[in-house]
Amino acid sequence: MLARHDLGLGTIITLTVDDCWKSHARAFDQAFHSMSLRGVFYVISGFVGKEINGFQFVEWDALRQMSMAGHEIGSHSFTHRGSELGLTTKAAQLIRLVRSKGIVRSARLTHALLGLAQEYPGKHLQQEKEVAMSKLEIERELGRPCKSYSYPGGEPTSALVNLTRGAGYTSARTIHSGFNYFDHLEPYGLRSQVWDRWTTARIADKWVDKAIRQNLWLIEVFHAMNLPGYPYSCSESSLKDHLSYIRSRRGEIDNLTVCETIERI
Repeated sequence: MLARHDLGLGTIITLTVDDCWKSHARAFDQAFHSMSLRGVFYVISGFVGKEINGFQFVEWDALRQMSMAGHEIGSHSFTHRGSELGLTTKAAQLIRLVRSKGIVRSARLTHALLGLAQEYPGKHLQQEKEVAMSKLEIERELGRPCKSYSYPGGEPTSALVNLTRGAGYTSARTIHSGFNYFDHLEPYGLRSQVWDRWTTARIADKWVDKAIRQNLWLIEVFHAMNLPGYPYSCSESSLKDHLSYIRSRRGEIDNLTVCETIERI
């Protein structure tokens, strides 16, 4: 097995946005652009340009512009159908969340995830079609390959991992808390650090510091910005301060998309 220095890899930081609600996707796009940073926008392809239960989603024209600006457009399924998890997997997911976030915070975040699932009702496709059709739709609209996937709900099953691999994706991101190690990378189980309303720039800056010290791949996850009452929303001021910190450490890190990192590895 190759070591990190054999691969010629240093610290990598990837910024990702899930769901891509219209105003929030644009806000993150502008925030990244202001610091000359690029990210990955994971879209629910069946919802692009539509309003679903009060949620307005970003349009294809905006996504084309973002793609041309250097951002990666990844898949977050076709209608946000999550994994069908057994009780054991659900329990393990909750335990991981409690360990990383604490009991009270975990309860609020779990409630938000369950509520969001209810906000996206309607007819879902078979899991295989959710994965494959989203990829095809993105590639048809943007004229570029779509190679990375973000699991709705962030928790994959072995069957979903196999479907993702079989559909032609080269990677898939979870919301399992942690960092990615180049010498034993799990491309279909990429770990991340998820921003929520309690995340400060100081907390996120420490993620960067650890990634630099240990030559790791840090993937950060955003959903919304300054959205009242939504636990997975980040503060605009904290985000701005954190992006400024990333830029200040630019000589020590590479800001790459998921696809670029996988290809480099």
